[in-house]
Amino acid sequence: MEGLVPVLWALLVSAGFAGGKKEPGVNLTCYQCFKETSQALCTPTVCYPTDQVCVSNVVVFLSKSKVTLSLSKRCAPRCPNTNLKYEWTLGPRILGRIIRQCCSGYLCNRAPTIREGPWALRRGVLLGAGLLRVLL
Repeated sequence: MEGLVPVLWALLVSAGFAGGKKEPGVNLTCYQCFKETSQALCTPTVCYPTDQVCVSNVVVFLSKSKVTLSLSKRCAPRCPNTNLKYEWTLGPRILGRIIRQCCSGYLCNRAPTIREGPWALRRGVLLGAGLLRVLL
């Protein structure tokens, strides 16, 4: 019976390591949310040991009267693609923008700073719209 105790202990310890536990302070921590309209709705989440990066996708639609924002953030084992910023025109007065980013630090897929936030997106899209209008 005495020989069985160390064996059982070794099995329990190895099962704990193999289970892919989430351990604060050891694993990466990222914000996580899906198609939310505000960063405040994204919550910090401890990632699995296999996750090496935080991914952030921001989709913005800008019309004359409003801005629609959709945020999706998560942990991932690797970057699903390179960092990307893509803009397009949906109609005469509707512009769209997708911004995809990967990072690998503690809560690195945070909300943009005030300079990077929705107002900066509006300025950038409006500047692009102004240039497009001048060119047409």
